[in-house]
Amino acid sequence: MSSVWGEASLTLGRLGARVAELAIAREIVTNAVFDPAGAARSEAAIVAAAVGPHGLAVLATKLAGDSALLRAVVMKEQLVDDLPVRPLMALEVSLLMLPLTASRDPARAASATAHRAITLADAMIGYGAPFSTSLLELLAPSSRFRLDAVAQRPLSVDPVFGVPLAAVVPSSERSGGSVSISRYSPAWGSQPPTSISSMLSEIGDLETRPEASIAVQRVVGGDGVARYVVVLSGMRHLASTPDPEDLIGAVGALVGVRTNYTTCVREALDTALVPRGAQVLLVGHSQGGIVAMDLAGDPAFNGARVRVSQVVAAGSPISAKSVAPGSGTRVLSIENVNDIVTHLDAVDPPTDHQSVDRLTYLFAVDEHDVVANHDVRLYSRQAEVLADTPNPLMIDVRAGLRPFLEGSTTTTVFAIHDGLVG
Repeated sequence: MSSVWGEASLTLGRLGARVAELAIAREIVTNAVFDPAGAARSEAAIVAAAVGPHGLAVLATKLAGDSALLRAVVMKEQLVDDLPVRPLMALEVSLLMLPLTASRDPARAASATAHRAITLADAMIGYGAPFSTSLLELLAPSSRFRLDAVAQRPLSVDPVFGVPLAAVVPSSERSGGSVSISRYSPAWGSQPPTSISSMLSEIGDLETRPEASIAVQRVVGGDGVARYVVVLSGMRHLASTPDPEDLIGAVGALVGVRTNYTTCVREALDTALVPRGAQVLLVGHSQGGIVAMDLAGDPAFNGARVRVSQVVAAGSPISAKSVAPGSGTRVLSIENVNDIVTHLDAVDPPTDHQSVDRLTYLFAVDEHDVVANHDVRLYSRQAEVLADTPNPLMIDVRAGLRPFLEGSTTTTVFAIHDGLVG
């Protein structure tokens, strides 16, 4: 409702400006020569309608104020209701009892207190995640970062020093990438996915297999056309590894288009003999969703190599990314507002002007755990409600996905690597 009032305020403000312009319209100026009094009355009425005590400008200001107040009330309720009380109380009890427990077993007491402090810190990340974009816009030390966030531009610099993020991504994360066919044969490989939830479940299965990162499913429908579902798993390692699914690879995907991971996807399609111009559905979680959007936004891939019909991204910070112009690619982003990963681009998804071409489904589940809030299995469970929702936009999304969910299916699973595999 706050967003609706905010949008109405902007609309009224624009209308007020256009009405005010009528006061100096050529017709009124011309009429002033023949009827000065009448022209003056018309100008006064127009100005009153635009900026008078009951004019459009005043109404716009009141709506903007009401929008801000409602947003503040909602934020206050969230701050109170979502506070991780149990971890907070556990730490308080531990600190109060510390003199006694430390006298008995200092090492154990220190370890228990540290564990509870870490648990609370972990819970506070999810608690603060819904407000992270607003806080970064206001408090980030880097003015360039703040400007990018306010303008909703793609993330380009770090929030503290303003260092270009592309500079911290080594060329080795952009100039390599290769795949090898995995020995893993999933139980779901001979059947097409049946829903958005089942596609995310497939990603969850891949993410438990160190030798499986990408799956290319060939689905031949009743019309005889072969379509392809490309399943992309997310980041698995914080430390640097010989594959693209590490922190540096994820940063590269966030700030760029061409990365080792995108190269791996291209090679996987070639290896799976996906023909040029084929219809493709890209489904990704976390880093996989970012990579899907990077590919959908690259005209050399989307439109030249294949035609990306739809992107489905879960737990991915893609709000500032766009698809290739004229591609007609639809994007469905599923985001847990308590998942800090979805806020890493410092751009919140739009809550208005939703369409079947760019649709964001938001939900709020706080497990008081950073990993649990981001887990693809949580996203898969939440996506189950999308199968039956009467929302007309989701009905259109499901209709667009249907050709990829019906038909005979074969699946090839790939491992991905930063360099060439001997």
